[in-house]
Amino acid sequence: MAPYDKLFIYEVSGEVSVNSDIFGRHFIGCWNEGGNSFLFFPRQHDAEVRKWLGHQGGGKLVSRHVMDYRDWQAGEDLKAFRIEKLTICPSWAETEIAEGEILIRLDPGVVFGTGLHPTTRGCLKALWDIYQMDTPRKVLDIGTGTGILAISAAKLGAREVLAIDHNKLAVETAQRNVLLNGVEDRVKVTQGEAEAFGGEKTDMALVNLHFQAIDALLKREQFFSRYWTVLSGLFQGQVNGVLATLEKWQLTVHDRMEESRWVTLVLRETPPNEAPGYSIHKGRDTYT
Repeated sequence: MAPYDKLFIYEVSGEVSVNSDIFGRHFIGCWNEGGNSFLFFPRQHDAEVRKWLGHQGGGKLVSRHVMDYRDWQAGEDLKAFRIEKLTICPSWAETEIAEGEILIRLDPGVVFGTGLHPTTRGCLKALWDIYQMDTPRKVLDIGTGTGILAISAAKLGAREVLAIDHNKLAVETAQRNVLLNGVEDRVKVTQGEAEAFGGEKTDMALVNLHFQAIDALLKREQFFSRYWTVLSGLFQGQVNGVLATLEKWQLTVHDRMEESRWVTLVLRETPPNEAPGYSIHKGRDTYT
């Protein structure tokens, strides 16, 4: 398949649920936010959208926007790139991988998680580093977006990954990417709110969210019932506040990565024979 050239976005009043069969194969998906819905197409569908609105009643067309797909992706041309030995490649592109590299194919559609944003890059780097010293078998991915982190964890060695997103379109996109990468036996994608799943018993949690959502999770004691936690979506000025919130938990900052004002924190549970702290530990851990 080829990447989209243009995006035709129809804003509709109210939150609606749209069966993909209604508009056919050119319907990208529906995004519900702020009490309205946004229908995405790669080509003009004015007549079809108005006809659908007339049949279903209730909602009305609020606005119509046309933009380049490249602009939707923050001006980035999507192409294959590497983080350590993880190769992320758009589903429509070709790439070569060397021996020992892991290929992840991705069709992001209009959902966050191409891998190019500093927060996602930080999480991918953290995942690679963690799996070089440990093998978290059960993983929770909160705010999965395209499913890129959940799929990466599965390909690195996780046996069971629960991927969560509150956005229905993100869930649908992640499910397609899970199938595309052949990890449907290990990755389950579910729609839901972050707080409802924060207490899941897992070996590792991946949390790439906005600060308010992270802050809400950090106030819940059950969130810290795992050895590894990767937090991203933080600006530099927010990190000290997060570390202050974490002071009462038995945690150590294993690593801290910064790129373009964004920070990714890798936290680990402090073993009984070690004092908790916020010094950065690099290299292999010695716990069993």
